[in-house]
Amino acid sequence: MWTEIGFVLIGFVVLIFGAEILVRGARHIALSFGVSTLIIGLTIVAFGTSAPELFVSLAAALDGNADVAIGNVIGSNLFNILVIIGLTAVISPVTIAPSIIRRDMPAMVLALFLFVFFSRDLIISRVEGGVLFAGILLYLWGNYLLVTRGELTLEAEVIERSDEGHEKKSNFFLSCVLILLGLGGLVLGANLIVENATIVARAFGVSDLVIGVTLVAAGTSLPELATTVVAAYKGEPDLAVGNAVGSNIFNVLCVIGLTALFVPLSVDAAAFDFDMLYMLVACALVWPLMFFMRELRLFSGGVLLITYGAYITFILMSGRVEVGG
Repeated sequence: MWTEIGFVLIGFVVLIFGAEILVRGARHIALSFGVSTLIIGLTIVAFGTSAPELFVSLAAALDGNADVAIGNVIGSNLFNILVIIGLTAVISPVTIAPSIIRRDMPAMVLALFLFVFFSRDLIISRVEGGVLFAGILLYLWGNYLLVTRGELTLEAEVIERSDEGHEKKSNFFLSCVLILLGLGGLVLGANLIVENATIVARAFGVSDLVIGVTLVAAGTSLPELATTVVAAYKGEPDLAVGNAVGSNIFNVLCVIGLTALFVPLSVDAAAFDFDMLYMLVACALVWPLMFFMRELRLFSGGVLLITYGAYITFILMSGRVEVGG
């Protein structure tokens, strides 16, 4: 078991290193194109750090285990909004960009609503999966139009203050390499942690269902968490918030949509009656919180973390999971 614990520690080192170079590469890409780190967080970083959810959900569905695919997305969405944004606010005050409130949060809530609505008959068909997947293409196209129209560009003084100057274009290739290496590190680190922590948990008699509810959902969100902590400490809260919101949009529209296109997904009745509704309500309530407060600080971040803690506590104490050999 000590070997597995060692791999868990190595996984955390790889994860942090991957997040570090990913944030650095993303910032350079933003400067190269003259766009804000927010749009990079909503697209490249968010979709890249959501790769574990896509791999886990697609593999689970193809293996005939739709519960893992659905549960992974529900748990990851709650983790992204409540833990990642909450932790970012605890580490550093987060001023919410108007575009997040006007465009991206409504897009996220709409995606979550469609996810719940399509699940009402306890199955997400290929047609419904196609609708969701079309949504991610539409979202990407909308962001592309905003960038080309200059609505999500960096302020001129930010570019002028940058010491990159004329080297921005020459560093573009290096920035792409950094992003790819960072994403690879995040996926590798997350896999090392989840796989070996699962072995350790089983050695202590923790059931597979408890492991799935906690380690799988939180584990596939480790890339987002690592990126968030590094971005917050580096003074890039937009990247952290954009990463969380963009990941949720990607999880529903691409992960669930693409998976359902391959294999129609059956939805557990208990998951629909509680977990999905909790996800929709909790994530939707963050929208007015952002609208009225405009800046998330220690208190609001603590509220989000407590809301996630309440969900996990209910799961563990409701009798739906049992700990034991």
